[in-house]
Amino acid sequence: MTKVACITCLSALLAGCGDRLSEIKEAVSGINSAAETAASAVGRDVHAIRAIAINYKDTSFTVNDLFKTILRDVRWDYDAEKSELHVRGTWQAPLFSEQPWDDTMKKQLAETGVVKVTCTIKNNKIDSALTNVTLIFNDETIVEMTGEDALHHLYDTYLQKETS
Repeated sequence: MTKVACITCLSALLAGCGDRLSEIKEAVSGINSAAETAASAVGRDVHAIRAIAINYKDTSFTVNDLFKTILRDVRWDYDAEKSELHVRGTWQAPLFSEQPWDDTMKKQLAETGVVKVTCTIKNNKIDSALTNVTLIFNDETIVEMTGEDALHHLYDTYLQKETS
């Protein structure tokens, strides 16, 4: 009789846990679904921007090609409200090659120099007037370019890397 009572009590406990376990699974599933939706929405924006075609000096390439070629350790962020693409990466030659840096400085920049690019996207193109490029070294901005000159400098650096 005690065995039957124990089995009945244990069954009742497990049945109660089963209901609670189902509630927990549903809650986790809902959270996971919401997180996946948010991540894919951001990802779609960034992926669409990265796929934008650029035609410059009889050469075609994408935004992704541009930044993956001229920077290392590229990180992307897109602010849909402002239509701004923010790209951050580690400096690598020949970006800003007109600067009079010696080999020691170039080595330090390759290790810790951070390039930040902000581009405004209009009509599925980069708005050259609203482009900003900065090179930060030791928490100090050492190069800053804006506008069409900045964007063309990025494009020319891409072409230089692609032909070398």
